[in-house]
Amino acid sequence: MKDKRILLPLLTALLLTVGFEIGLELANVSRFILPKPSLVLKALSENWPWIFANLKVTVQEAIVGFGLSLILGVGLALSYLFLPQLEPIIVPLAVAIRNVPFVAIAPILFITLGYGQTPKILIVMIVSFFPIMANTAAGFQSVNKYQLERFTVLRASRWQLFTKLQLPTALPFFATGVDVAASNIIISAIVGELLGTTQGLGFVILMSVSQFRFALLMAAVVVTTVVSILLTWFFQIATRNLFKKWL
Repeated sequence: MKDKRILLPLLTALLLTVGFEIGLELANVSRFILPKPSLVLKALSENWPWIFANLKVTVQEAIVGFGLSLILGVGLALSYLFLPQLEPIIVPLAVAIRNVPFVAIAPILFITLGYGQTPKILIVMIVSFFPIMANTAAGFQSVNKYQLERFTVLRASRWQLFTKLQLPTALPFFATGVDVAASNIIISAIVGELLGTTQGLGFVILMSVSQFRFALLMAAVVVTTVVSILLTWFFQIATRNLFKKWL
């Protein structure tokens, strides 16, 4: 079953690629409008060392930003679990931060922190923390009230209530938040790079567009897509293996 789940998407992608190649050849579409997969593969092969060097930068930004978003998202969810009076402050503030346009805050981040990796890491964190926070908080709030009453009757301590009931209930919600957040981290890092950088996949995309190298541009897009999928799968598998007792 697992082999089919892996082979079927790969076979579908291969058939689509071949069909796309044949269709573009028959339609005689210019490579400056839409390059054929064979040209994209050639550009990827010829420029792989450069692409890979920039890919490592983007992946590093994405993973560090994602790690910070885990700390921030879970921390905020815990803060208004234990201090519910803070919820009217934390939730609107988190929503406001999450919805600030990158274009508006990027110049401030770049002026303050420079054009290195730090601003991109912060952009990834801003994009990723909200689904983690919202889902984890929803998990804490979904505790069965009858189970909660039972723990109260048995005079469970606050720590026992958290570790034996609230945390196990919230973990599936947390895993969902991780899935949603992980699917956006590469794109978020690249968006940050497009707003100002000299390295990363965003830089590869900018250079490709400025030099009208559309096959290289599509190669960067393909790499972005593949790496995004792989990282999402990795965090899904890691989360489920780590918390498989409760999921």
